[in-house]
Amino acid sequence: MLQAERYKLICTHVQQQGSALVTELSEVCQVSPETIRRDLRVLEKNKKLIRSFGGAVALDVHEVPVIDSWERAAVSNSVDQAESFRKRTEEHPDIKMKIAKSALQFIHPGDCILLDNSSTCWFLARQIPDIEITVVTNSVKIIQALACRDKIRVIGIGGEYSRRHDDFHGPVAESALRNFQINTFFFSCQGLNQEHGIRDGNEINARLKQVMLQVSAKKILLAGSSKFEQYSFCKICMLDEVDILITNKLVSPKYRGDNPGLEIIEAHK
Repeated sequence: MLQAERYKLICTHVQQQGSALVTELSEVCQVSPETIRRDLRVLEKNKKLIRSFGGAVALDVHEVPVIDSWERAAVSNSVDQAESFRKRTEEHPDIKMKIAKSALQFIHPGDCILLDNSSTCWFLARQIPDIEITVVTNSVKIIQALACRDKIRVIGIGGEYSRRHDDFHGPVAESALRNFQINTFFFSCQGLNQEHGIRDGNEINARLKQVMLQVSAKKILLAGSSKFEQYSFCKICMLDEVDILITNKLVSPKYRGDNPGLEIIEAHK
């Protein structure tokens, strides 16, 4: 996320809530509390908000910066700000369930699979039968979903914890991942398009998924039709770096024509 975008997000959040804590803004913007404190000093100096102990308080509504029409259009065509994990599980659950069920065909006894922190992978985890596989993940929710399985070995990669997304990320997680050899990596994204590839709104998550791709033999992208032609901040990889794309509906035949090495599955059941 660019600094200017973060400033606007902070001002908008503080204005909507009336006030906000540093820890809260840190989760919203996915940056450290120290970065938020520096941002608040700049924004107070520019008379955009009022700093208070542990956070910030909104100014009068008329003093809050207004996003102009061009910026509104850019934001509406962007998915840079991921919702919390709980909210993501409530979006398009029927589509995510179809995609998850279709992905089950690529999980076999003896496999070591890797699941990212996406809500679609959480739907997949809940559908996996109790077979002898190893599941590696950075998602606490997926670990909880698989905890009752007797035959599934679950490995959490650790790292810095995000309460908003209930997952782990950062250098510790990346380092742990490099010790593994994965048969199949299942992941999702915030947006994808032919020209700019598969993308995420957070550079930390994007970097972790890049490491996940590096340690995995087969890469399977799980993406509903709403993700196509969406533009997000950070590139994870290009489509030709993925082996299989599972979606509910392919929005354009160009994805088949321009990616001859990519197997595309449309899940209908």
